[in-house]
Amino acid sequence: LNEERIQFLAQHDTLTELPNRALCLERLQQALKQAQTSHERIAVLFIDLDRFKIINDTLGHHIGDGLLKSVATRLVQAVRSHDTVSRLGGDEFVILMRDVVGHDELRQLVEQRFIPLIRQSHLVERHELHVSCSVGIALYPDDGSDMDELMRRADAAMYEAKTSGRDMARFYSIETDRRAQARQSMEQLLRRALGLNEFCVHYQPRVAADSGQLMGVEVLLRWNNPVLGSVPPADFISVAEESGIIRSIGAWVLQQACAQWVQWQNLPSQGGAPHPLANVFISVNLSVLQLSDPQLVPDIQALLEANGMPAERLELEITESQIMDNAHTAAGQLAALKALGVQLSIDDFGTGYSSLTHLKHLKIDRLKIDKSFVQEMLSDPADMAITRAIIALGHTLGLTIVAEGVENESTANALKELQCEELQGYFFSPPLAAEALQTWVQINR
Repeated sequence: LNEERIQFLAQHDTLTELPNRALCLERLQQALKQAQTSHERIAVLFIDLDRFKIINDTLGHHIGDGLLKSVATRLVQAVRSHDTVSRLGGDEFVILMRDVVGHDELRQLVEQRFIPLIRQSHLVERHELHVSCSVGIALYPDDGSDMDELMRRADAAMYEAKTSGRDMARFYSIETDRRAQARQSMEQLLRRALGLNEFCVHYQPRVAADSGQLMGVEVLLRWNNPVLGSVPPADFISVAEESGIIRSIGAWVLQQACAQWVQWQNLPSQGGAPHPLANVFISVNLSVLQLSDPQLVPDIQALLEANGMPAERLELEITESQIMDNAHTAAGQLAALKALGVQLSIDDFGTGYSSLTHLKHLKIDRLKIDKSFVQEMLSDPADMAITRAIIALGHTLGLTIVAEGVENESTANALKELQCEELQGYFFSPPLAAEALQTWVQINR
């Protein structure tokens, strides 16, 4: 290697040939020094790829490396020639922008150029990969005057973009630090929650649209913490996923569900017929981390065998976006689960962008129409049209359709007219503890 190349490698990332951390910090230091006299604004953008680890773990590091190179090329395309795009390591990139006019121009650039460019599919060795990014932005002098402060605050804003749902940008604000601390303390409490028995599960009935007969129950996680009180799933599931705790929580929920199903087999028969709860499907939501775990299928097989539960009574719910985020791996896992004999359903259908080709090849049993369409279908013609289209599509593919979020009789009747087979929602029952569910069954026989 000649001297020039050695010098280059000391300051650049070997994979993408972008400036590395050392050169990035050196340039930021220089920019800040000059800004003290020029009074220009400098933006530090932290960019982290969403769910990159899943692609890397399932398709292999060489595919992950190819994706990182593709992302690097797009980021360089997206900025001005005098901006610095650097790779800190892993799937973390930092962009330094000098002479920044203001929030609005920057927001426009990030939301209309950076994010959509990354979102477009990346072709790596015949794999069509879809990835999004979370962006955190800190400005000099608004958010900090020294290098460490700006880097830390851009990083904190990026974390906030991740926890707010990914595939978006967030500017640093005073609130960012407060929310980051709250999230950190929630994560610590979550790590202890399983051992301290703070979780419980509730069951929401799913009934046949025509007869009202109980068909299945969806298992829903509840967390009661002495400090935080009753924490809604929307507030803690994303923290559990981000931190990886969801794996152990998900395994615990599956165990509870199977054990409960077995208990229901011992309920006394009524008038010679088995108890209504003895025949139900029990539905459990899978997180994206569980779906990508190679141990998932053997673990579920062992759980079913240990409990003596027939596989076809367990239904696993996967959201549409989970399948689309990594269609290749998802298809393999779902095929292996189908081979076990479990039922599969796509949850929140209509909110993602699933390719109908994928839908055709996956061995799905049910589609669950997202409640956002169901709840407004009587007042919004677009929601009615979407609901009708999903039911028709599902029936063409030979699937059973379930509508979630049914809150009144007129919606239930309209769905029955549209030949939606199963309904779930507060009109029938809220999620109930196991004992309360038995009482509900008695009343609604």
